[in-house]
Amino acid sequence: MEYGMEDVRQGSEELQAHAMTIADIAEELGVSKSTVSRVISGKGRIGDETRNRVQDWIRRHHYIPNSSARALASNRTYNAAVVIPRDADRGDMPFFQECLTGLVETFTERGYDTVVSIVDGSDVSSLERLVRHRKVDGVVLTRLVKDDAALAFLQSESLPFVVLGTVQDDSVYQIDSDQSAGCYDLTRLVLDSGVERLVLLAGNRDHEVNRLRYEGIVQACEGSGIKLLSEHWNLQTVQDVSAALLQCMSQKPQCIVCIDDVICIKALSWLKKNEYSVPGSVRVVSCYDSEALKTHVPPVTALSVSAWDLCSTAGNALLDIIEDRPVAKKIPVGFQVKIRESSRSVREK
Repeated sequence: MEYGMEDVRQGSEELQAHAMTIADIAEELGVSKSTVSRVISGKGRIGDETRNRVQDWIRRHHYIPNSSARALASNRTYNAAVVIPRDADRGDMPFFQECLTGLVETFTERGYDTVVSIVDGSDVSSLERLVRHRKVDGVVLTRLVKDDAALAFLQSESLPFVVLGTVQDDSVYQIDSDQSAGCYDLTRLVLDSGVERLVLLAGNRDHEVNRLRYEGIVQACEGSGIKLLSEHWNLQTVQDVSAALLQCMSQKPQCIVCIDDVICIKALSWLKKNEYSVPGSVRVVSCYDSEALKTHVPPVTALSVSAWDLCSTAGNALLDIIEDRPVAKKIPVGFQVKIRESSRSVREK
């Protein structure tokens, strides 16, 4: 590969521009360092002519402020934290992977780096260290539990943060789909098809998202004058789900409602192993969709919410708060009930 003199000259100029400091730019343009700093940070009152001169110089010379200079100019670190629960690896990892991808891409596009903080129940020491040492400009909480320690800590600090999910405190910035309404619609779909005998397979009762999903399921049942045949909570392992199904299948349910996709996959595996056909022997629906449910044989009816959209929206909201832009306290993200073969009756097939 050959390079012309023009390419070499341009590369040399860009290297020189990268090596320059705010002080060098100020001296060349005949303005103060604080003026250049305010133009870079976008803060403070600067005359249009001066601002345009500085911005034009930056564009022409391909100047990119180093992170230290940019942070000093704006009093920011240009880091944003994402808080993930330690037990995310117990099956919820696909959601958190998609979530993290959405946040990282959003932060990167707007010039921020991502710092991941792992919390373990009431142990939020890693988050406390980041916040109190001012290592980040803001935080996204990805999952809430009852009496959430990370939420309580952030509420006691002055750092901007947003929550993925719904909380009762209207002062908290929260981004979520309406889980309760979505699960109500999902359950109504099943009930309106003539099903009256439902069982619930669910995970941790303390997870706020599970509480909201359960609320919607129960409201739909009560509206039809129906009670769940049985509820099975705190299902974590394959053994937990197997034991619950062994018990509830003796009740001859017409439909199994799974609180999330992870439990649903385990339930489908057990049903197949024990020669129950879906939807022939029993229908199955899930309160959260995933690629595994879309491609399962048969495909599973589920409540669909884009984790990427949810987290990208949360990331942009956090950065808008950090940058003093107006942000609504509650930002809804849409949902859809995806009707697939697992909830259809034999007659519909």
